[in-house]
Amino acid sequence: MKHAEEESGCHSSSSSSSDESSSSSNYALHDTSTDDDDGSPEQRQVKKWTLQIPIGLGLCPWAAKSHNQGNLRYVTYTSETPHDVAVCVQREIQRLVVKNHNHHYDSITPPWSTTLVICPYVKEWNESFPTFDRFVSHDIWDQFEQDDNDESNTSISDDITLVAFHPNFLRWHGLPDNIKEGSVVQSHYGIIGKKSVETATATVIETCNKAFGMRKVKVRFHNEETNESAACNARRQEQYVPTDWISLHASNIREGIEGGNNSESNSGSASSAPSQQGTALADNAMHQAPYPTIHIINNADLASLSIRDISRVKRKNAHRMMKLGWDGVEEKLA
Repeated sequence: MKHAEEESGCHSSSSSSSDESSSSSNYALHDTSTDDDDGSPEQRQVKKWTLQIPIGLGLCPWAAKSHNQGNLRYVTYTSETPHDVAVCVQREIQRLVVKNHNHHYDSITPPWSTTLVICPYVKEWNESFPTFDRFVSHDIWDQFEQDDNDESNTSISDDITLVAFHPNFLRWHGLPDNIKEGSVVQSHYGIIGKKSVETATATVIETCNKAFGMRKVKVRFHNEETNESAACNARRQEQYVPTDWISLHASNIREGIEGGNNSESNSGSASSAPSQQGTALADNAMHQAPYPTIHIINNADLASLSIRDISRVKRKNAHRMMKLGWDGVEEKLA
């Protein structure tokens, strides 16, 4: 049941000790740096989860930096419609960046200022992670474009990243039992960092590694057309691809047929194993907040990081979550 004073908008809190208040009457800024009972019940639960998992397990050193500097803000939005949540998110974005006279966006807050927008009351989001994920990935950006009267080509997506958290977040799965090293599969491939539209025949040559855990597998594509240029060598033919890039249809999975082009590879006998997703990986727990939540990140902060720093954290997280497993996560939350 929502409190009467919450009906029209947002309740917010910050990890800082600031006495700042929003110009909108729909906001009430609370200081939670010394009193965890401040803020809405949803904020307290999400903050507890944040301190236990992303920060507590050392999975996101930048979240810890935001928290320690008092720049991690929590907002609970009480609307029941995606459209109104988008308005709230846009308002929160305007607390982080502002458009300048050149139609680009400048940061107006200290480095590593970031916001978690908690959305407990949108029914379709509570019932479906894919629906919420689609909103964060696509629908909200479409609404931003519709609401933007600026005719310049500058998009807020160039300056802001939105990340989805959800109690039923299940994006990453291992391979099903009928795909193993030596299996021949149909897989999408990477082209200059992007996912190909079509699939190509490839042999699985590694199913687990230190860099990506079990989220990605190493495959060797049979057809050189999958490479970025004809001059690509064998190393280019071998790629690490996310497990969800591999077709799980049984007719696309074969045993130990390698070499040749797509049509030759497709001539093998199909596996009789049923098509199904593999086991959900413990990596998903990193995004399983108590409520549907949108994390707003200023891209200027991300740009300050080196590729090496990001890769190191990803490798560390993959190793840590494989070692911890679902049981270990449950113990941390107990």
